Amino acid sequence: MNLRILKWSYKNIRGVNNLSISVEKELNIPYKINLIMMPNGFGKTTTQTLFRAIFDGSAVDWDYDKVTGFKPPNSDDMFGEFKVTLLIDNNIFVVYLKLEYSDGKAFYQTSRVADQGGLENGHKLPSFLKSAFTPEFVKRFVFDGELAKDIIGSQSQQAERTIRYLYQLNRLGEMKQRVTAIVQEKQKNMEKTNTKTEQGLTKLRSEKNTITRVLKNLQIEKQQLENEKELKENRLNIVVKEISEHIKSDETLKEQVEMLEQEKISVENGISEKSQSILNDFRNPFLLSQAIANKLSLLSSKMQTLKLPRTMSKQFFEELAEHDNCICGRTIGSVEKAYIIGKADEFLGEDQIGVINTIKSSIKGRVYNEELIEEVNALNSLIVKRDKLKSDWDRIQNQRTDEGDIELQNLELERNDLEVRLENVTEKLRTLITNDKFEKEQLTYQENIPLCNDKLTDIEEKIAEATNTVTLLNNSEKLKRILTEIDNVTINKLKDRIKDETNEKLTRIIQAEHIEVEEIKGYLKLADKSGASEGQSLAIAYSFLGSMFETSSHNLPFIVDSPAGSLDLSVRRQVSKTISHLFDQLIIFITSGERDGFTEYFYQIEDEVQFLTISKENQGTLCIEGKETFDSFQDEEEVVKN
Repeated sequence: MNLRILKWSYKNIRGVNNLSISVEKELNIPYKINLIMMPNGFGKTTTQTLFRAIFDGSAVDWDYDKVTGFKPPNSDDMFGEFKVTLLIDNNIFVVYLKLEYSDGKAFYQTSRVADQGGLENGHKLPSFLKSAFTPEFVKRFVFDGELAKDIIGSQSQQAERTIRYLYQLNRLGEMKQRVTAIVQEKQKNMEKTNTKTEQGLTKLRSEKNTITRVLKNLQIEKQQLENEKELKENRLNIVVKEISEHIKSDETLKEQVEMLEQEKISVENGISEKSQSILNDFRNPFLLSQAIANKLSLLSSKMQTLKLPRTMSKQFFEELAEHDNCICGRTIGSVEKAYIIGKADEFLGEDQIGVINTIKSSIKGRVYNEELIEEVNALNSLIVKRDKLKSDWDRIQNQRTDEGDIELQNLELERNDLEVRLENVTEKLRTLITNDKFEKEQLTYQENIPLCNDKLTDIEEKIAEATNTVTLLNNSEKLKRILTEIDNVTINKLKDRIKDETNEKLTRIIQAEHIEVEEIKGYLKLADKSGASEGQSLAIAYSFLGSMFETSSHNLPFIVDSPAGSLDLSVRRQVSKTISHLFDQLIIFITSGERDGFTEYFYQIEDEVQFLTISKENQGTLCIEGKETFDSFQDEEEVVKN
């Protein structure tokens, strides 16, 4: 989908009053870059709000105060209008946003030039756009500066939401909801024809509602514990680092500390590798003990001697007994039939043959060895070494604290407290999400999410069975699992690609400091930084959004107000060079105070850029085209400041 803005106009709108602005270079071909000098108080924020309403159709829900807030002071005209001409996949659409100040109402009219330009009441953009252009999505290309902070806010989900909106992964969730709705509708219809089970169904639904509430609370608790764990882990890492640096400040201990830290990392990695290797060995019963291996070898030998499983199955003889003639040509009468069926019990069923074949192939030719014992001994040695390293570390710390190092004592106390709290949180979280069969036997569904999911699945199956919708439910759950898997795989691949491309852009935009996106969670997690300055946040947001739009199926304009206000000159220069290549249509509202640094690159490529200046003259608002006026214009506010 390709969308371009060609022109727009204001009638009786606060700040700009009456004005028409065209960004067309040729007929139906807009300039790639449009720099619009619009001083503070001339309606930049108003324009952003109106553009968003043009795309998301939200104005019909505006209240009286919001609508009348667009009315210019001292105006007697009780009507306002914002009109935008759009080029959507080579089709011209004109959208009118009408404002009735007298009763505080807003409504839309739409004209499609291909349909002879007749006006239709309502917001009549193509359906594929209307479903995608939610208020949240529109803020991504009619850029909301607050979004820059949210994208790297540790409690925000804005970064992932942005990816989901742009690549329409939210549609997968909608599909799952639709599948669920179809199943529920089917169950509802079946209930009406099966009144015998109404009382039982009511009871089952009540139980399902209870379990659903429990599951929701458990998921909320899980999110809270994960957030708390992350915060405590981050703080613990900082405290441990401070303790290390504190001790290293003592030159007599620095070499010992560095050596201990290196050994600790090596031992911890070794323990992790050995533990995983032992877990893998546990899956091989031949490694558990000599006695088990001997018994399995004996079983394999007997199966070979008895030629198990036999190739003939019980089902073969049961089917043979139903025929009039045997495979040898003899007639099968009632006596022969009874004899064959009686003998059939001596043979295995087809499903049993498959199981025995699997067992036979699994144990054939395998022998016992002491690999597991060696692995366990090696792990024990590493654990002993880790304990010794801890003792050595404690000795060094005690040496410092005994010498009266109060700051180190306080750090130690905080570390111990964090470790205890982190252990408690980790244990609670593990209990909440564990899928271990034996652990779950000690828990109830009110304490464990997998158990609660199992409980919910069980009750849903009972409801489906009671309404004769088992097949529909099973198929719907299978489809939802497939959609969930598609969603997980897709979002993870997109996150990895967008992260790499964002980092590549950041190296060009911010050269004075190394800023790197370590991971895209719900937000952009920065490497070795807990936050960023306002200017850095904007640069990160531009890089992130540009990386997403580059390969999206949505080719959209990017409309931004004051893109360089909080950036220093060097970052402004890099942002202007980069942002011009990120989007195929840029509409940038700027003040005279933001020209320095930001406009230099655009002056170099002026053939690709339209320079517009909005000014007021004799109570009217003018749009003047040209680089000279743009470059020389000075906002009165800026003059006062200087």
